[in-house]
Amino acid sequence: MQGRADPQREILDVESVAGHLLPEGGVFAFLAVHRGELFAEELFADLFVTRRGRLLIPADVIASVIVLQTLNGLSDEAAAEAVTFELRWKAACGLAVTAKGFHPTTLTYWRRRLANSAQPNRIFDAVKEVVAATGVLTGKTRRALDSTVLDDAVAT
Repeated sequence: MQGRADPQREILDVESVAGHLLPEGGVFAFLAVHRGELFAEELFADLFVTRRGRLLIPADVIASVIVLQTLNGLSDEAAAEAVTFELRWKAACGLAVTAKGFHPTTLTYWRRRLANSAQPNRIFDAVKEVVAATGVLTGKTRRALDSTVLDDAVAT
């Protein structure tokens, strides 16, 4: 079952406490601001057709981690560790300082569901659309936003 994002911020939400320290125009600030509109729950509803099972991590959190993981060329284990201990990652994902991470296999699980869906590249398509519309990352991650790199990331 797909997790739900809580619209209420926690008191120790990294973005609200230290978001001003994120470099303006960078990917961490971009995701912190646009994560909710980029990765709305409805975009991933087809991946979770059953209401059974335990609640998973919200789609906007996992999608943000997958984007950061791809941009940084990290393994699932390293990405799960980064979202647990790196404040920039927590800010980009809308998490509190005290938020626990998740098991690395969660990323494998999500990528498998994405790869078997009708829209396997939906995460990166959404990012590319916003980047094209806003120019927020112009010149900063051109290689990482190249469609072959993103397509390969989703396929693995």
